[in-house]
Amino acid sequence: MPPNTSPRVIDQGLRDEVYISLVRSLYADPRTLLIGSSGTVLAAFLSAGMTGHLAFYVCAAILLGLALTRAADVAQFKAAGQQMRDPGEAARWEQRYTIFSSAYVFVLGLWSFLTFALQAGAPVQLLAFSMTLANMIGVAGRNYGSRMLVATQLTCAGVPLLAGLVLAGNAHYAVVACVLAPFLLSFKSIADKLRATLTTAVVSAKRERLLAARLEAALDNMAHGLCMFGAGGRLSLVNRRLPAIVGLPAGLAEPGRGVGRFLVRCQRAGLIGRAQLRSLVLAARLALRDHTEARLTTSLADGRILELTFRTSGTTGTVVVIEDITEQRLQEDTIRQLAHYDPLTGLPNRSLLKTHLQTLMARANQSFAILFIDLDHFKKVNDTLGHPYGDTLLVEVARRLNTLLGAASLIARLGGDEFVVVIPDLTDRKQLEQITGRVSASLAQPYEVDGNAIVSGASIGIAISPDDGRDPDIVIRNADLALYAAKSSGRGCARFYDSSMIEAARARRIVELDLREALANDQFEMFYQPIVAIGSGRITSCEALLRWRHPEKGIVPPGDFIGIAEEVGLITQIGRAVLDKACREAMLWPDSVSVAVNISAIHFRGDAIVNDVIVALGRSKLPPARLVIELTESALMHDDAQALSTLTKLRDIGVRIALDDFGTGYSSLSYLQSFPLHKIKIDRSFVSGGRETQKDQTLLVGIARLCKELGLTVVAEGVETVEQLDGLAKMGAIDEVQGYLLARPQATPLVRDLIAAFAARSLTATVERMPLRRRAP
Repeated sequence: MPPNTSPRVIDQGLRDEVYISLVRSLYADPRTLLIGSSGTVLAAFLSAGMTGHLAFYVCAAILLGLALTRAADVAQFKAAGQQMRDPGEAARWEQRYTIFSSAYVFVLGLWSFLTFALQAGAPVQLLAFSMTLANMIGVAGRNYGSRMLVATQLTCAGVPLLAGLVLAGNAHYAVVACVLAPFLLSFKSIADKLRATLTTAVVSAKRERLLAARLEAALDNMAHGLCMFGAGGRLSLVNRRLPAIVGLPAGLAEPGRGVGRFLVRCQRAGLIGRAQLRSLVLAARLALRDHTEARLTTSLADGRILELTFRTSGTTGTVVVIEDITEQRLQEDTIRQLAHYDPLTGLPNRSLLKTHLQTLMARANQSFAILFIDLDHFKKVNDTLGHPYGDTLLVEVARRLNTLLGAASLIARLGGDEFVVVIPDLTDRKQLEQITGRVSASLAQPYEVDGNAIVSGASIGIAISPDDGRDPDIVIRNADLALYAAKSSGRGCARFYDSSMIEAARARRIVELDLREALANDQFEMFYQPIVAIGSGRITSCEALLRWRHPEKGIVPPGDFIGIAEEVGLITQIGRAVLDKACREAMLWPDSVSVAVNISAIHFRGDAIVNDVIVALGRSKLPPARLVIELTESALMHDDAQALSTLTKLRDIGVRIALDDFGTGYSSLSYLQSFPLHKIKIDRSFVSGGRETQKDQTLLVGIARLCKELGLTVVAEGVETVEQLDGLAKMGAIDEVQGYLLARPQATPLVRDLIAAFAARSLTATVERMPLRRRAP
């Protein structure tokens, strides 16, 4: 607090500690009080003896009593007031001291007044005057801690003294009184300045202690270790966190120890190695010498990693901040691993693959081959056995590739079941064919996963740089196109990239864009092929067949676009459009005629098929029993539990389920018992596929009769001749027939006429009227 601060501001702004310190200063030195009081009382008794006047004896006796009282008060304070913390208690002690001391100096001033008023003689007057003035001077030097006490004592002693000088009737004494008055006022000013000085000192000390405490708390609670070396390179400060971070033994980080000796002791204690010791000593010396900031990372013997930051200034010395970055480094390594490596197999990922290819391509005359590998039927493994089995299979594939090619090649996993192998300095096609042959043979070997034997071959696309691309993205794309060609060729084989593949990819892309436009512009049309009851000759159902009326190409058959629609994810949207159109058209037919809609395996395995059926029925108002959902066996084979759940939901709606092309592919008689089927459509190969042997005919009859006994409707597809129709009728197990002999697929207006024609004639008569079987797309 500045010395020129007003007393009122000081009193109002003093903290409790400052006020208590000021009160304590009143009792600070009892020896001066004892010596001063003894001299004053002795002088008072001396003046009484010299004058023999009773008044002087009374004053001396009172002074003696007050001196003793004050001494006792000081003794009580020493016993009880040293631990004073309460400002209220300090105020009580200040009041006691003020009362006793003010009474004391008032009697002292009264003694001086009597010496002049009673004309006691010059020696007595001088003695009393000197004692009173000395006590008043002591007020400024001893009692400055209490502004109230200073003012009270100066008034109690000064007023009687000045009054005595004036009433003495001596002109010289009057002059002394005039000079003494301002002198007494200066005592008060001196006391105020001393009090202000003490207040400033106490406040400054308090602030320093508070700042030091805060600094110490901050240093001890900071997450990092910290130490400070003075200008001479000796340790001057260590926070509490440092020994814990570094693992310092007790007593090693003592202030006063030189930096070099400190580090040597750390090395001897086994905390750091010799190499780290040299690096740390060099960094510390450079920081101390150049007054620059230095940063150093070092490893401890226990494997932890510390980062040391040296900051030096000319005034504070060198501050060393020590941070344990072990966890941070582990996290950085983990992030780096995740950024560049596949977490499942540990192989490089697409990012690191691209970086590697860029490095290869930056070299002059560098050539390399890329094998783009895709596992065959991997999705089937995931769907049937579960993703944990699929993950284990991928790990084993990575192991086999590393064993076979890892020495000189980079093997990366791009995601899913796709792997890429980069073989530098190899462009010979024969050698590449040999390598891909070994890869195919290795990956085709059965895998043993938790007791399950998994067989999964691989398709491989091959691209050679620089011939097939001078950019990482392009050469990977071309290898991917070669892979697509390999998969289209029947899987389990390898294909080299050639320029025609990019043209085929562009063509597929054009088809994709046209398909999206066809969906947006409603370019899909429906044709319907009747299914006829072999007994009554009436049409019981019509199979909805999709046609795409392209604005430039005309009618596009499904075989030219369904595969692409499945690849690009449009088949579900197309399936919804077919359902909607077929249900609306069926509402225009007799109630006895249902509509059969083929649903792709992808659409069926999705989550939306049940809702799509409900929406189509709701919009068209078609009774659910008049909708037949036709599924191929491939739609049911991937996940029996999921297929059963979906079929059950469709059955509960009231929709009927037909198994199409039965007898091909992965046919299983267990489907007939496991799934809620209503109808079986026997594949055309049993009817018109040239299967004329007695064995095949016996098999056809057996399947048909088995289905009949299970309560299923049996439909024979592919009826193209009258002889085939007659043969099916004679079996007695076929319920319905479908084929070109009866009618080709018809557009919506014609199919209505066809239904009416079949309703009016017998099956034989209808067949004989060949014009009704007009050709349709």
